[in-house]
Amino acid sequence: MHASALPSIGDIGGLLVYLVGNPHLFISSTTVMTTGLVFGAVLVSVLPFRTQMLRRGAPTLAVILTYFGLGSIILSTEILIRFHATIPHETEIQFVSGLGHLLEAAIGIALLFPYLRRRTRADWLWAHTLALAYWTFQVAVLTPPWFAFQGQREAVLSVVLVMLTGAATLNVLLWRSAARR
Repeated sequence: MHASALPSIGDIGGLLVYLVGNPHLFISSTTVMTTGLVFGAVLVSVLPFRTQMLRRGAPTLAVILTYFGLGSIILSTEILIRFHATIPHETEIQFVSGLGHLLEAAIGIALLFPYLRRRTRADWLWAHTLALAYWTFQVAVLTPPWFAFQGQREAVLSVVLVMLTGAATLNVLLWRSAARR
């Protein structure tokens, strides 16, 4: 028998049943809020003053989506590498979820691309500042439940907070550099 890499209708149906039966493995406040931002950008694109609204918010949303996609794939890869030997099925599911989050972020950024060109350094610094505030709130207050996969909540939370602190420090240095110019 030859195995196919393409999923069958049964595979897709099984995945949907599993997703509906285990939403906490895939859907968290982070996913809902970030997906809401993408849908909001799509909705705004049909409003009368869409160009001005998208032009103003696109850089921040793009930076939020970049952190979302990269963070999701990094965490799902860490989970896959660390726990695959003992729980292969669950880690593969988490990895596919990370790929889905990365794809969602890429689609969102692609939709925003026309509004990201010809931006000033200050535009991007403000976007990064707002994105850091968004992610700090997400991590510190809402703490995504997938951080706790296999009891690693404290370790993942510590690493993410250190990374956000590093990004915030870099942001401050970039602001200071921009102020000197």
